[in-house]
Amino acid sequence: MKTNHNHNKCYHLFTCHFFGGKKIPGPWIVTNIAGKRKEVGETVNLKIRSPNSTVVTINLLQRGTNFNKTIARGVKLHPGRNVVPVVIPGGVFATPSPQNYFAVFLNGLRVDYSATFQIGCPGWGITVHRPTVGTVLRIRDTLHARWHGSFVPPNQDPSNFTLVRGLLEPALVGPDGSSIPYISFNFINGINLTFTSHYLDFKLPPTIPPNTLYKFGFLALSSVPTYKMQIYSAGTFLIIDGKNSEHTYK
Repeated sequence: MKTNHNHNKCYHLFTCHFFGGKKIPGPWIVTNIAGKRKEVGETVNLKIRSPNSTVVTINLLQRGTNFNKTIARGVKLHPGRNVVPVVIPGGVFATPSPQNYFAVFLNGLRVDYSATFQIGCPGWGITVHRPTVGTVLRIRDTLHARWHGSFVPPNQDPSNFTLVRGLLEPALVGPDGSSIPYISFNFINGINLTFTSHYLDFKLPPTIPPNTLYKFGFLALSSVPTYKMQIYSAGTFLIIDGKNSEHTYK
């Protein structure tokens, strides 16, 4: 009985923050919030995995604007699963938008960020619902990206809007001169991406550094000043080395 208890305890530790014998690289938001609607004053329980004990700051930001508000300071994360309640603030965030996201900062550096989600009911926007946040993929697996929605707001002329690209990139982008590798992939609409198909299958090449948190998203531009830039992203997923095996971890 004692042996079984110890075995279960060790297994729990593995599933909390180890993959293939390696720790996750840093704090990882695993709350499934892609495209979901939230309201000002609503409490969101952010689930954050951490490989160790650390102290972070959590901000709420909005793409296409400079809106950036610290909503939690001095947050103590413990190894494994953490739940951090945060409240959607008002002010500039009261105007409906589909481009909001949470970000975790460690010593001033953004180490992970959530999928984009709605505040209010903007009536437009792209939801990247796959890969699901918390997914673990291995190098040479196929990334199955899936999305729905539109980057053209209601009553706007579609000719004024351009889907520039899809992008697969690390969640953590180091400062200039950093040793952190930055391996990204562009997907151009009409070339190696068809946005209206709502899917992309991409085999992850061995050039990707293993044990790295990655994001998939879209960039759209417009000649209409209110919608000049739109950026949408899925939840963060982890890429590790080894045999093919996809699963989701929360």
